[in-house]
Amino acid sequence: MEHGDRGARLAPGMLMLVALRAALTGLDWPRIAVPLIVSLPVHLADLARTARS
Repeated sequence: MEHGDRGARLAPGMLMLVALRAALTGLDWPRIAVPLIVSLPVHLADLARTARS
């Protein structure tokens, strides 16, 4: 596994943790929703790259 692969695999989880922290600290809903929305295409891109390998 190369360094770029690790980042791509960790990015969706990191984004979800950012959203969780935002929710637990009581931030506004856009600060919770944006990392969650961004994590989906990042996750799907990782799945597509894994399927091609």
